[in-house]
Amino acid sequence: MSNVVAVPANPALVNGVDDFLHAVAHERSNSAEKFIEMVDHMTDRMLSLFLVEPSQLMALSGTQKKVIDFAVSTAGKASHMLTRQIYKKTSNKEFAPIVRNIEAMYWPAGDDNGNQACLVIDAPDDLARDFYEAQKLCEAGNGTAHIELVASVFDRLSDEVIDSFFVSNTHEVKIGFVTQKALNVGIDGSRKAVHAVTNKVLRGLNDEQLKGFLGHYAGIIRPR
Repeated sequence: MSNVVAVPANPALVNGVDDFLHAVAHERSNSAEKFIEMVDHMTDRMLSLFLVEPSQLMALSGTQKKVIDFAVSTAGKASHMLTRQIYKKTSNKEFAPIVRNIEAMYWPAGDDNGNQACLVIDAPDDLARDFYEAQKLCEAGNGTAHIELVASVFDRLSDEVIDSFFVSNTHEVKIGFVTQKALNVGIDGSRKAVHAVTNKVLRGLNDEQLKGFLGHYAGIIRPR
């Protein structure tokens, strides 16, 4: 048993995964469109989980809200544009390694996950250790005294999600120089936007707010 990052999948994402895998398995002509739709659902789910939902748990200033809105807009637009540009002409044969990636990540709803479908990736041991420690400190009301640890955990967690859920699949297809350059810019912009939330919002929370924030992510890293 090891630790995983487990992102609960909402119905739209579950349907998106199923539709894409079904399209490729039956060699349908709309597999690329189904993949793009799935990634759009994945993007919406990740942005909601890491940015929108926690912001709804606490009273934020106008500046903090603007930072989150900007991050959501920047990452969402970049993901949609680049996904379509990269994968719109991908064939069913070319999707084979991506299918393996998605199948490895998909954890269907069942008794072993509380009947909640998830997308999972391996959590590095040091990230899992620091996450559990940050969670314990915030639960005890000591989050602000250890904000550097808490902020570091969430910066690393967001980087793991971006790399494993989005970037890894781009390594399985051929990408032209111009598109690769745009992809690099988009990835960098998305990282900076999400990290800005950590630096400008998370660091401004009090102990009670940090307790609620970490409580929202109680099962994001878990043993499997």
